[in-house]
Amino acid sequence: MKRKLSFVICHLSFSVALLLGACGEYFQFESGDLQTASWMGMSRQVVTLVVGDRYCVPVWFVPDTLTNRTVYWESMDDAIATFVDDTLIARSAGLTRAIAFTAVDRLRDTCWVQVLPEMYVSPGNYPYEMMIYASVDIHGTRLTPDNDSAYVIGAFVGDELRGIGRMRQEHGIDYMAMRVYSPFPQGEEISLRCYYRGQARAELFPDVFYFDGNHYGTLSDLYPLVLDDSAMPYEPDIDELQSGRIVEEPDTIEVVLPDV
Repeated sequence: MKRKLSFVICHLSFSVALLLGACGEYFQFESGDLQTASWMGMSRQVVTLVVGDRYCVPVWFVPDTLTNRTVYWESMDDAIATFVDDTLIARSAGLTRAIAFTAVDRLRDTCWVQVLPEMYVSPGNYPYEMMIYASVDIHGTRLTPDNDSAYVIGAFVGDELRGIGRMRQEHGIDYMAMRVYSPFPQGEEISLRCYYRGQARAELFPDVFYFDGNHYGTLSDLYPLVLDDSAMPYEPDIDELQSGRIVEEPDTIEVVLPDV
């Protein structure tokens, strides 16, 4: 069970302190004689996570010599993503926003948090399949079974995961084998995404495949999959969501604390 506590941040140049005696937690918002920041911002407008992932959203300050860099965090939907201290934890697929606000001068910024479903495919749901045998180059790094742990490459029809690439080696050849599943014998359009573990982002391969039950590439003639600096990020349409930085936010911040 959780208790919700709301408090008001007044626009005055003195310290506002909230003592939560029952929980033993003390939040202090300060200004006045301390060195103050003229700007605080998140370095990302969109953070992309997979359910279960954890990520610390980078924050920067002006001036960069600021000594008090204390930041408090809020998620607008804890069922999708929540914070434990400064770590964002993805809980369920969906879209929400994270808000950061400073202890000094109450500066605020926000970013979108896109949580993708767990990367898992159940082949039993699909009677048809095709194979992709590919060489994979990610921003100049040729993937091998020894260096692929930082990447997950998935095949999608729309937003439905239909296959996951596996790096293998055979006869000295490093390659990705991807089995793609479909409920139809042909016709579905398939796109590939690369999810960067630990970096909270994903990119789209420029290649488009059409399901036909055949193979794309062979061990002797691998299909070249390449992501370079022109790669498009996989993220929500920020303009369509009318996103960007928070311009106006209510001066009441709601903090949820666990009962003890």
